[in-house]
Parts: sequence; structure tokens; C-alpha cells
Amino acid sequence: VPADAPKPDLRALPAYGIAITNGDEGGVGAAPGKAYLAFSATVWNGGPSPLVVDGFRKPGAEKMDAYQYFYDAKGKQVGYTPTGTMEWDPRDGHQQWHFSDFASYRLLGADKKEIVRSGKEAFCLANTDAIDYTVKNANWHPYNTDLATACGEETAVSVREVLDVGNGDTYSQYRPGQSFDVSDLPTGTYYIQVIANPDNRLKEQSTANNITYRKVVLGGTPGSRTVTVPKYGLIDAP
Repeated sequence: VPADAPKPDLRALPAYGIAITNGDEGGVGAAPGKAYLAFSATVWNGGPSPLVVDGFRKPGAEKMDAYQYFYDAKGKQVGYTPTGTMEWDPRDGHQQWHFSDFASYRLLGADKKEIVRSGKEAFCLANTDAIDYTVKNANWHPYNTDLATACGEETAVSVREVLDVGNGDTYSQYRPGQSFDVSDLPTGTYYIQVIANPDNRLKEQSTANNITYRKVVLGGTPGSRTVTVPKYGLIDAP
């Protein structure tokens, strides 16, 4: 990869759509009788180059080998590098080829030390949301905007997943794994941590904006949990 090749800039947004969900009510694909802190999260690309990841599956292999590609200002490919794997997620609400190491979710205590890690550790990359089209090289008309068509069938031997400049990849709180088990946690203050590119396997412009924290306050009792979400900047909603 040329040192001066344009690269994407992955940026995490603070968690939102936060609510307590019971496992026996469905939605998070979790065990009955449990209380889960469900949330939505978005990682977006601030540019100036798109994130392009291709997966290739060898005959008989269960996973794909993933590669990140790089392009110059004219759109010509100038390099690539291995960047982990893709795996098939068979769960309801997913059923797609997911790229590992794109993001990670963790619930931290009041001291910001890890308490629980979300089971959601792999992602289908797609331009589900327009975030900021004022950034350099923003793509106002991205091609792959739907998770169902962007991430291939189970029988696929290759997949291309793209996160265009200015666009974000959102996973909402009703999808399996988009939650933390808080059934037995004590009441008090916690933080939902969203991390983009958690293992730094993806090459990007900067890693200074890869982590965000959203404060939450758990209340109630086991079996009847509640959550309060304080205001975050100008955002005064869960």
C-alpha cells in the first residue's frame, strides 16, 4: 500500500435508540427471562477515500479471506492488503456475509473498565445512512444502500462490501447481538462504548476518532430493569 494512498477515516458515533428489552419478547435473539440493554450504533466514513473490502472463499472453506483495496484520486486501484476474514451469519435478521474486525461494542462500568462485551463482532458493510456529505469526496449517490443486497448469499464465493465517504453503516437495536445482558448487573452508571476498527487491521487516515461513549444509568431490580439515558451534547433522547 503506497504511503500516500488516500485512505478512509472510520468514525464512531455515540450509541442511541437505547432501551431495556426482555429476551422472551424477541428482537435481540436472546434467552427467555433475561434483561438486555439494546442499542443502535453507527460507524461512518469521513474520507477522503471509500472503504472497500473484498472477500474470497476457497473451495470447501467456511470463511472468506478479506482484503482492503486502495485507490488514487482518479479512482485507479493502487494497492491492497489482507485484513482478516468474512463469515456467514445464519441468525434471523442477518443471514449475510459479515466482515470481522470492523467494530466492537462494550459495556463499561462507571470507572470505564469493561463489564460486558457484545456478541456482535462482525458486520455487513453497507451505506445505510447519509451522515455528512460536506466532507471531501463524499458520495451523494452510493450504490449499496441495502444490507440484503450488499453482502451476498450463503453460496457466494466472493463478496465486495463498501462504505462510501460521508456514509454510515448502522445496526439498529432490534438485530441479534445488538445488546448487553444486564440481568444481574447492579444499578448504577455505565457507558456504552462503540469502537471502530478495534484491532487496527484496517488502514485509515486517523484512529483518533474511533471511540465514543454514551452514558446510561441502570435502575430497577432483576426482572424489572430500567434505563435512563442522560443528554449527550445536543442529543436529549435515548
